[in-house]
Amino acid sequence: MFLHNLYTIVNTTTLDEETVVTVLLNGDSPVYRAHFPGNPITPGACLLEMGRELASAVVKKDLRLEKADNIKFLKAIHPLQTPRVEFRMQVQWQENGSWKVRTEVMDGDLVMTRMTLWLRETISA
Repeated sequence: MFLHNLYTIVNTTTLDEETVVTVLLNGDSPVYRAHFPGNPITPGACLLEMGRELASAVVKKDLRLEKADNIKFLKAIHPLQTPRVEFRMQVQWQENGSWKVRTEVMDGDLVMTRMTLWLRETISA
């Protein structure tokens, strides 16, 4: 999990079918020291995991990633230049038992990443 290591949640608001989660990126995280030293960039795989974690928090269920598609990394997210970003999420329950999560990672009006995550509740054995 990256929550409380790579980022912290600053605010969560829900209006109609959209939830906006504002996060503060931790530029001192070991992830950024490795990716890339002197020029830290938020790795795409971390953005997907952050989206999964945030969707789990929104629906209050432990969700696992089943599939990700329509992923577009439009602008690199540098934690020192853009420490605060918004995850704008539309979380929809699907009849097949999964959650479809359309997400845009934003800096103000600038879309930095777009993705659709298909998540399913983790079932304990």
